[in-house]
Amino acid sequence: MSTALPEFAFDQAQRLELAAQLRGTNLVETNLTPELEADLDLCTAEERFIPTRAGETRIVIVTPKAPATGPRPLFLNIHGGGFVRPYQHRDTVFCAHLATQLDAVVVDLDYRLAPEFPFPTALHEGYDIARWAIANAKSLGADPERFALGGHSAGGNLTAAICLMAKESGDFTPLGQLITYPMVDAVTPAEDKLEPHSIFPAARIRAFSALYAGVEENLYNPLLSPLLATDEALTDLPPALIITAGLDPLRFEAQKYAGRLIMRGNDVTVRQYADADHGFLIACHTRFAEARAEIVRWLAALYER
Repeated sequence: MSTALPEFAFDQAQRLELAAQLRGTNLVETNLTPELEADLDLCTAEERFIPTRAGETRIVIVTPKAPATGPRPLFLNIHGGGFVRPYQHRDTVFCAHLATQLDAVVVDLDYRLAPEFPFPTALHEGYDIARWAIANAKSLGADPERFALGGHSAGGNLTAAICLMAKESGDFTPLGQLITYPMVDAVTPAEDKLEPHSIFPAARIRAFSALYAGVEENLYNPLLSPLLATDEALTDLPPALIITAGLDPLRFEAQKYAGRLIMRGNDVTVRQYADADHGFLIACHTRFAEARAEIVRWLAALYER
């Protein structure tokens, strides 16, 4: 059944104007404090540009300044923003927190944005950077056998899709996947996801989906809507920690995706923060510290296996 999103009728100039509106407005303001940013002082943050099939892809490699006692675990972080909004300082702060808490090397991906670069550009960049990180782990001071990845919102979508691609290709097998308040269903109409308390206007959800998909048929691709993946594709995937927010309209599709992973026999942990809203983890809102502690515990246990 067609979603009939009006945004698919836009020409590129109209899409660029819509993207500018999305990039110029925030639904959730970031609450960074000097205490949270202090993690940056404990790390180095090195900007690199790595060849991928999309061209030179920007990453930030966040490494603890403390002397290493051996190869460190390796984590790939993928920011949110509806595939349209850019990398932000808060993403580096989050990565510095993971690096210091886990004594890990964190590679932070700054992927190309839609609509200038629609699906599957960001996905290809994420996949290629994951493969590069594993291949170059030793030069980063990291252990290629202890690689995990994770992302937030759109980054959660990309994380799930990268794991589906890696399972199909056999190129690499992550230890685990962290997925926080993801979009994993671009087919269900935005209006059917919303509730009276939702911070998301339906038009904003539609815009993100249309600008990233480029053409309507892509909405049905399981690498854009992982909830539509086959049972076979969802079998033998890396362990997952799926974090949802109880006030977020995207929680229902995340719960359905978790359920499908569980039904296919995967190791899945689901944690919902009932009084939190979309973006709370990175924007540092209600219960974000509790959620970050849960992530650190889960990753630490994963890296120790």
